[in-house]
Amino acid sequence: MTYKNLYIDGILSDLTVTDGSISHIEAAKPDFNNHNTNTVDCHGKRWALPAFVNMHTHSAMSLFRSAGSGLPLQQWLHDTIFPMEAKLTPDDIYRGALQAFDEMRASGTTAFNDMYFCTESTLRAAREKGMLGTVSLSVTDADFDNPEKAIQTRHFFDHYEHLTANLPPELTLAVAPHAIYSVSAKNLRYVADFACEHSLPFHIHISETQAERENCIKEHGVPTVVYLDKLGILDKVGSRFIGAHALWLDETEIRILGDHHATVVHCPNSNLKLGSGFRFLYNELRDAGVNVTLGTDGCASSDNLDMIEAMKVMSLLQKGTRLDASALPAEEVFRIATHNGYRALGIDYCGLCIGARANFFLVDISRPPFTILKQPDLTPEQRKHLFLNQLVYAAHGDCITETITA
Repeated sequence: MTYKNLYIDGILSDLTVTDGSISHIEAAKPDFNNHNTNTVDCHGKRWALPAFVNMHTHSAMSLFRSAGSGLPLQQWLHDTIFPMEAKLTPDDIYRGALQAFDEMRASGTTAFNDMYFCTESTLRAAREKGMLGTVSLSVTDADFDNPEKAIQTRHFFDHYEHLTANLPPELTLAVAPHAIYSVSAKNLRYVADFACEHSLPFHIHISETQAERENCIKEHGVPTVVYLDKLGILDKVGSRFIGAHALWLDETEIRILGDHHATVVHCPNSNLKLGSGFRFLYNELRDAGVNVTLGTDGCASSDNLDMIEAMKVMSLLQKGTRLDASALPAEEVFRIATHNGYRALGIDYCGLCIGARANFFLVDISRPPFTILKQPDLTPEQRKHLFLNQLVYAAHGDCITETITA
């Protein structure tokens, strides 16, 4: 398939996809053949960009959109989410994931890092929708101690090789102990040992609320990341550590994460809606060597899976909390939402270039947020800079007309 007269990096271009890869990119030529069914003329009204990576989500929670609104995290979990989850069937989770993946693709996301139970249901939906990414089995102590739940948990750990044998290369499994307050030290070590043995990502909620931090200090004498480090978790999983939220950290914790080249996931909309906090230490984490990524969290707390909205909120929070309008510019937050996420999941990322996997979306730049791009005196660099700012600060996921992935 050839896409003619679309913008790439500010230049009007033609792009061809052959056998799942980008085989040709060149400046647009006026040789469009209306009779070629494998060619689409974008008429200069589309802009191509690499697809997003949603680095922390609970896909099946699309079934719980807006559930428990107005409650703080722990009350929200125990009074609303956990009781609803207890009633879910594997088919419910499959259908919820299908719905989530439709929403992700419609807003430019093709890769995801999921944390939930019934991994086979989510994997089935991901395969059907052509998604890339990682499906993590979420566990709490109840999943080890409750006889009925333990059967499912043991099935994953005992039959891991069988579960992965039939997976396509674009989908992988991981382990996800829910949090330090819901998983004992013994079980945290067990899951970390399993992740180490099989070279899997270790995905966990960390330092999401001030109360979590204070309770950890009260119970263990140290904050969350230091506690995990003392258990040997960071040494075991190293750069495969993925910490969701990471909102309440001190300098020592940031240094530990950086020393292990860990990944953290900022979920600004969820953090704000649950009243968990807003002062995410992006500069400090980045400068320490931590791979900072972006996620929406599940629809129950973020209400949508729109990564464009998440980029905007992340950037604006940095500008506001640092009293610095230049903080976290559009180009940098876009890199966080794409390149950094692919890096964390071990997915090859070349952007839009010849030989790269076809994994991109098209933005309708005929819509009002982008009309200024038509100014003829803009250089490609100026046009790209202006476009990314308009995408991040003025647009939403509904500006995307098509998502293409091999």
